[in-house]
Amino acid sequence: MLQDSFIQEERELLQQIGEGSQSAFTLVFNIYSKQVFDVAMLYLKDDLAAREVVQEVFLKIWLKREVLPEIKDFSDYLFILTRNHVFDGFKKQAVRMKAYEQLYHQQVAIVNDTDYRVKDREYAVIVEKAIAALPPERKKVYIARKEGFSNEEISNKFNISIHTVKKQMQIAVQTVRNFVRKSI
Repeated sequence: MLQDSFIQEERELLQQIGEGSQSAFTLVFNIYSKQVFDVAMLYLKDDLAAREVVQEVFLKIWLKREVLPEIKDFSDYLFILTRNHVFDGFKKQAVRMKAYEQLYHQQVAIVNDTDYRVKDREYAVIVEKAIAALPPERKKVYIARKEGFSNEEISNKFNISIHTVKKQMQIAVQTVRNFVRKSI
C-alpha cells in the first residue's frame, strides 16, 4: 500500500515537472540525486566526476521534461540515463585520447623528422649489413620472419622443423643485435 502511494506521488511529481514545475523538479532532485551519484561512483570512482554527472543527468531530465509523465519506472530510467551518460563520457574520452596521441606522434615526427630520417637510414644500413653477414640458411629464415611469415609457414616453406626455425631465428636476432651494438 505504501509502495502504491509512493508510485502515485512519483507520477504526480513527474507530471508536474513535465508541465514545468521547478519546485517538483527540486523535490525529485533531492529524492534521487543520491541514487544518480551512487551509480556514477560505481563506474567512475571519482567523487568530483560523479557530482558532475548528477548535475548533467538532472539537466538532461529538465531539458527533456515533457517525456517524464510517460516513464513507468523512474528509478530504472535514472539508472539507464546515468549509465549511458557515463559510458558516453568514456567514449568521448577515448576519442580525445586517441586524437591527443595522434597529435603527439605527428608533432614528434615533425620536430624530429630530419634527425630520425638520417638515423633511420644509418640504422637500416647497419641492419642490412648484419643480415648480409648471416649464414645463408639463417638469413633465409630471418628474412622470411621479417616479411611476416609464422614459424610454421617458414618451416613448411624451407622444409625444416619448427624447432630449427626457432633456433635459427634466435641466433639470427642475437647476431644482428650484436652487430648493431658494435656498429653504433
